Amino acid sequence: MKIKPLTVSTFIICSLLLLQMSCSNQGKQELKQEKNTKPSNLTKRVSVIKIDSPKSGEMFTIGDEIEIKIGLQKSDIEIDSLIVETEGIKKVVESNNLSYNWETKDLNPGSNQLKVFAYSNGNKVDSYYLKLRFKSDITPELYTCKIVKTYPHDKNSFTQGLIYEDGIMYEGTGQRGESVLKKFDFESGKLISELSLPAQYFGEGVTIFNDKIIQLTWTSQIGFVYDKKSFKLITTLKYPTQGWGITTDGKSLIMSNGSHIIHFLDPEYFNQTDKIEVYDDKGLVNSLNELEYINGLVYANVYQTKEIIAFEPETGKVIKRIDCSSIVPKGYENEAEYVLNGIAYDKENNRYFITGKKWPELFEVKFVK
Repeated sequence: MKIKPLTVSTFIICSLLLLQMSCSNQGKQELKQEKNTKPSNLTKRVSVIKIDSPKSGEMFTIGDEIEIKIGLQKSDIEIDSLIVETEGIKKVVESNNLSYNWETKDLNPGSNQLKVFAYSNGNKVDSYYLKLRFKSDITPELYTCKIVKTYPHDKNSFTQGLIYEDGIMYEGTGQRGESVLKKFDFESGKLISELSLPAQYFGEGVTIFNDKIIQLTWTSQIGFVYDKKSFKLITTLKYPTQGWGITTDGKSLIMSNGSHIIHFLDPEYFNQTDKIEVYDDKGLVNSLNELEYINGLVYANVYQTKEIIAFEPETGKVIKRIDCSSIVPKGYENEAEYVLNGIAYDKENNRYFITGKKWPELFEVKFVK
């Protein structure tokens, strides 16, 4: 009996399908076995390192030599060596003396981190990061503020930023629906030009960079960039925090956000390039507001106080504390809202200018030890 051609074809196709299914199942079994087989060269990660002292978050002073007491927890893994890393420098810790002396004279104030790594058979099996806080090793010089000359100031200006250039004063003001950027003749108080911000924005600090004026907003995380001469809006830029005060050292923008942290931004794109924490010899200095870069230091209003501080932008160490209580206008002594805010500097004539939110006067001042 002959098999019809169609039946032969069907038989061949079925045979091929059975062969394919058999190979597929075999492949799956092999893959499953491969997944369940652990490579012999991987070392199990365990928790063996502990720090007996100091405790995380403890406060020290820059320059302190801190003994770090390291311990090892019970484990089936034999630890060959420990390596401690600080400021990018690594040092082997002997197993018979589990301590490390952290020399801190080159640190900046604020949070600093020490790392400990444990090794077994040449493989890293555990790591421990210890964060400590550091006060400044400098005691700030104390100054008082003395009035040299008094000028008129618009009592309706909720001053958030102040800057002087070429005989003209520029000011940024706050409050939603009232925020403006303006320039005026500070000697007469006469307004030269003014630009209102859209009502949804709460204006904050201002600074001049080259031929541009940059103005922050409080919670919108948007900065406005204007042509200095015409006040024409050039662009808007985003930043990731609240905006309070802003100044420049000629290279970077230096911005506060109401905390003790100062951010350094690229002036073209507002990308953060660095940040510091501001500390004096007692601890962190919070509520930093309006800023002005003067002769290598950043001067900052401390919000809702009658004090200005000056700190190093490289380290965050407070160098000066300036008591400005003597210049607060009569009737403003106990104000919580209409407070000291606004610092400007005339580099050519070495003149300092200070005012406050809705103050009726702008003062030329000098700082006396």
